[in-house]
Amino acid sequence: MKKPNFIESYCRITNVQIICDGELILENSAENISEFLKEIYRLSDANYPKFHKMDLLCKTAFLAVEMMAKKIKIYQTNTAIVLSNRNSSWVSDEKHANSIYSADSMASPAVFVYTLPNIALGEISIRHQLFSENLFLIFDKFSPETLVPYGEMLLQENKADKVLMGWVEVEENHLDAVVYLVGENGKNQHTIENVTNLY
Repeated sequence: MKKPNFIESYCRITNVQIICDGELILENSAENISEFLKEIYRLSDANYPKFHKMDLLCKTAFLAVEMMAKKIKIYQTNTAIVLSNRNSSWVSDEKHANSIYSADSMASPAVFVYTLPNIALGEISIRHQLFSENLFLIFDKFSPETLVPYGEMLLQENKADKVLMGWVEVEENHLDAVVYLVGENGKNQHTIENVTNLY
């Protein structure tokens, strides 16, 4: 009989607020999404200069994990990462495409480097020294029906000790993210119903 796994921690970021493990961390009083993410960064005490070069998708995923890491140990564990969204890195891709086709500007490598959702996985891995599997999936909508079984498979087959999972959908004026850590400890079992309730 397989042992149950649990949601050890979670972070939910929307246009209006950030909540971690049921606690309201910050309400949005900023003028735009970019400024709100900067406020969260200051609150996180991350001291990670590369943050300022990240695109909105990468910043959001990075901050969700960073806020969880303030409370729970993620460092130096065999932790896999499985994130998902609907639009991949469309916001950065569109900026890069516009810079290519604009007559009065040049395409910037600083924009191009963040035109893949895998950059978010890489930055989280570098920051927290994670060397396990990582995967970024594209769905029409948040899909616990796919994420939960996949995370459970990684844990049951001993491909990871913990799994960071979730949904990070970001547009210029829209934040919709929930990232959670699955492991052996916690109050709520890692089920489709409980993950749906986080969202």
